[in-house]
Amino acid sequence: MTQPTTQSGLSRLDRIETVLDRVLSWLAIAILVVMTALVIAAVAARYVFQAPLVYSYDLSTLLFAWVVFLGLFSAERDGAHISLDVLGDVPDGIFRRALMVLKQLILIALAAFMTWIGYRLILRTGMQIPSMRISVRWLYASLPAGFAGLTLIYLLRLPGIVAGRER
Repeated sequence: MTQPTTQSGLSRLDRIETVLDRVLSWLAIAILVVMTALVIAAVAARYVFQAPLVYSYDLSTLLFAWVVFLGLFSAERDGAHISLDVLGDVPDGIFRRALMVLKQLILIALAAFMTWIGYRLILRTGMQIPSMRISVRWLYASLPAGFAGLTLIYLLRLPGIVAGRER
């Protein structure tokens, strides 16, 4: 038995969302493992060997920013963002669905705007992180990357909301 086109398309979008979530979750786990190892190594280097790792603070800050902003996608997928349920009392029907679509379009616009702001921030900076001799752009790139992921998950969920399958 074949599924209707709409359901097939939605399940395909759900699969894309799931794959992206797994990839980003594993990437975040890897970054956290590296951060933990880095902090342990920095403490050991400083207090055991009296030879501090001069780049440890800057690198852990950079990695932390990437974990935070890449985590936007997974947090949205898991419903972990702070939200106000202003549509909770609106009865089911076309009006509720229209409000849900409007809400989703606003979220898409805001996330896309933040992606654009982050991109503009990258373009404006030319500084370097002295301890690692890399551009600060590597740090600032986490902002548009994270919000681009958030924009993507909002876009992936839009067809389901239009079809009446709320999230």
